[in-house]
Amino acid sequence: MLNGKIIINTRPEASDDQIAEALSKLNATVVSMPLIEIKPIAIDKVLLYRIMQDGTFQWLIFTSRNGVDGFFDQLPKPEKLPFRIAVYGLRTAEALEQQGYSADLVNQGNTGAELLDDLIPLLRKEDKVLIVTGNLAPDVLQSRLNEIVTAERLDVYHTQFVAKVPLQTVQRIAAGNYDLILFASPSGVKSFVHHAQNKIDLAHLKAASIGPSTTKALFEAGIHPCVEAATSGKTGLMHAIENYFAAERQL
Repeated sequence: MLNGKIIINTRPEASDDQIAEALSKLNATVVSMPLIEIKPIAIDKVLLYRIMQDGTFQWLIFTSRNGVDGFFDQLPKPEKLPFRIAVYGLRTAEALEQQGYSADLVNQGNTGAELLDDLIPLLRKEDKVLIVTGNLAPDVLQSRLNEIVTAERLDVYHTQFVAKVPLQTVQRIAAGNYDLILFASPSGVKSFVHHAQNKIDLAHLKAASIGPSTTKALFEAGIHPCVEAATSGKTGLMHAIENYFAAERQL
């Protein structure tokens, strides 16, 4: 379906990039251009011990695969966890299963706030919630939760811009020799703007966004995306891309 389409993938390098795999299966040419790097943040041993004590936290929230891996890769893998788990997105739930655990609540919405819509009715006033996330995540979840219960935040990974991007790919984008460039996070957008400054006409960029927060970052950068996933994650983005090219063929 995507024969001959050149799609630039800006997601971090990973062995299980399901979006790149799905695009390749549809015969698209996928050009890798990672814009951010994910680095783990060590959890203080005393804090980790406290988290694993029965009754310290009633719920842990994970909003990304990076959060799941960043936390559980530092855990001694107990058979039973002393807390319940809420996750945002099927990919996050899959990451948890790969670590050997199952989520008690899985939300498939477009924003972390939608996860709270499902979680808040399950909370008691005395509950304590730990949000496991990355250094660039906003405090929206914690602020809203603190209106109802006690919520804390734990950063387990650090997101940073890559030092450089392939010059050949930058030249490809500047020349318009591509069909879509995929953005999967606000930090990826900011890194792109940093590397593309004075090299690429952002106003005419053919961009695809994985969700609302990424779209907001694109607009703030003066980029009007051609595609936005209706539902977050790989499935939503793939549907949006396929619909975009299907509509293009009808013109």
